[in-house]
Amino acid sequence: MAMVQRATRAASITKTHLLPVSTFRRRQPRRTYAQTPPAAKRVPFTVSAHGKSWVDPYHWMRKTDDPDFISYLQQENAYAEAFMEDTQEMQRTLYTEMVSRIPSRISTPPERWGPWLYSQYIPEGKEFPVLCRKLANENKGWISTITNHLQKASVLQKAEILLDWNEIAENYGYVHVGTCRISPDHNFLAYTVDVSGSEEFTLQVKDLKSGHILPNLNVNGSGGSRKSEPRGPYSNVTLINKKN
Repeated sequence: MAMVQRATRAASITKTHLLPVSTFRRRQPRRTYAQTPPAAKRVPFTVSAHGKSWVDPYHWMRKTDDPDFISYLQQENAYAEAFMEDTQEMQRTLYTEMVSRIPSRISTPPERWGPWLYSQYIPEGKEFPVLCRKLANENKGWISTITNHLQKASVLQKAEILLDWNEIAENYGYVHVGTCRISPDHNFLAYTVDVSGSEEFTLQVKDLKSGHILPNLNVNGSGGSRKSEPRGPYSNVTLINKKN
């Protein structure tokens, strides 16, 4: 009888040891947080397009400065933080592991266009890229070797920064650059930028000689495309009609 009891206990221990770790985790008491996530209010609003109409109860959220909307976002953030509270250490570990695999400087291969080499890179410690260029070396043979050596050892190798996404983000808190094009004469940079997260872009044209943004363009839109004229510093801009 004693032998049978010992065998039973041994089988029980073996089964326990074979249980997955997640089984034990599920048996642990869960953290305390609001069991029900915050619910956004529903305000009926009729939307019509293409001959059809429907009710959008969350249309009021388009007004991002609405106190009710801000309060709702704060409640959602608080709920998410409470729900994920016991994963903070894991989040830090995962973040550290992922960051450690990212090169300190990410850059694209230079692309030759006319007399210039254009490229992008993300500076160390920054989040957004920088568009830059430098003159291509036309010399060949031993002259090229000497020139390249001198350039690498001097400021001649320093690239000209055309657009720094990070500066825009620091000024506005957010940045999303859409289309980005250089004029055929290499004197102007046209780009569309969203600084609010609304996905509505504003066209900017930068004079690369002076570094100034051309004023009084007043071209805003939710999206579109841009194409330079092949014979001069002109641009054709196509915008999307937000109503359609």
